[in-house]
Amino acid sequence: MAASITLFDNGAVFVGEVTVDAAGTAEVFAAAEQFFHSITITAKAANTGQIYLGGSGVSNTINDGLDAGETVSFSNERAMLNLANWYIDADTTSEGVEIYGQVSS
Repeated sequence: MAASITLFDNGAVFVGEVTVDAAGTAEVFAAAEQFFHSITITAKAANTGQIYLGGSGVSNTINDGLDAGETVSFSNERAMLNLANWYIDADTTSEGVEIYGQVSS
């Protein structure tokens, strides 16, 4: 199952959110390929539990997770980051992250 993703296209910058549909289950960020040169991910301020990011095996035992309001950024100017390769899990269903993606021109 894929997490719910909504992206708003504003030219080279994309803004959206990813919401976890089932806590305790790794869910792919995007079922379809979405490519960016840089991505900033912020755990939603209203989250009550932690958010976990990683590969298909991501869980609360893999990393410490992001608390509400915490941010992590990734970038690669030579290659694109594909959201279809990223997974999210959460301690609480329906919590998630805000995502900001940029495509360099």
